[in-house]
Amino acid sequence: MSDLEKRLLEVRDSLDTEEPAAGHMRRFQQRLQKGSGQSRRMNLLHSLQIAASIAVILAAGVVIVRSSKGSSKMAATPAQTEFRETTQFYARQVNQKYTEISGFSFNSEKEKEVLLQELSNMDSYYQDLLKELDANPGDERAMNALIQHYQIKVQVMDQIIAQLMQLKNINTGNNENNSI
Repeated sequence: MSDLEKRLLEVRDSLDTEEPAAGHMRRFQQRLQKGSGQSRRMNLLHSLQIAASIAVILAAGVVIVRSSKGSSKMAATPAQTEFRETTQFYARQVNQKYTEISGFSFNSEKEKEVLLQELSNMDSYYQDLLKELDANPGDERAMNALIQHYQIKVQVMDQIIAQLMQLKNINTGNNENNSI
């Protein structure tokens, strides 16, 4: 036994003289009872979350099994599958942005034509990246460059749309002021 333990045993009676304040034990019991109800709710909520996660995993498994039975090709690597899905997503976004930009009214058809031509010129870089990817299939640098190209193109198109919306709002505001 250490010197500290010996000393504590000697002075223990003098240390145990303080009693808790009146009602302390009652309040402590109430808090314990209140806390036990919350843990039951948390356990039920936690159980529901686990059950939902299991259901989602099982459903995903069923979809994967069914889709793999339908295709006779060898499965692509996860990186290639993710790349293909990502490029399809961005291609859809770019097409939607083209449609949205084409729907705006311009002062002249020449302005609209020049803008759409400039956006199409961005695709020459895309074609170079595709050639690079064809030469080196599975090259992550080429894949990342293609995705980055799409991201930049979508950002540029979003900025163009925002500016066209501002011009439209300004023109609409001027027309309303003139008619008043």
